Amino acid sequence: MTRTIFMGCILEEIKPIYDLVLKNQKNVLDVMRNNYNIKTLSRSVDDSFKLNNYIPIHALGHGVGLDIHEMPYVNSKNESFLKESMVVTDEPGIYLPGKYGIRIEDTVLITKTDCIPLTNSEKGYVVI
Repeated sequence: MTRTIFMGCILEEIKPIYDLVLKNQKNVLDVMRNNYNIKTLSRSVDDSFKLNNYIPIHALGHGVGLDIHEMPYVNSKNESFLKESMVVTDEPGIYLPGKYGIRIEDTVLITKTDCIPLTNSEKGYVVI
């Protein structure tokens, strides 16, 4: 699980980027299910980021099992499908080198009809 938190305040320029990442993270959670094509899933996020002039530089997610990073790799090159009982991450992120990065990640269990988040915490703006 990953959350982006802010120290002291949130710069106004960051809010639309954060909101875009969060929107995509939630959209992915809404469609992840058994037999959903991984490439289609990842491309939907990549296309959304590109439409907003951000270059995707990180995979959407990966499988979790004995190792924290394992197959299936959730990226736009993977032609396979999500399968019931898989545990995978949903972790879209936008990174602006030399400035900052925003990632919102949950680990989920794939079911026949949807996915069940295994991680749960606030996803809105958190300022400490």
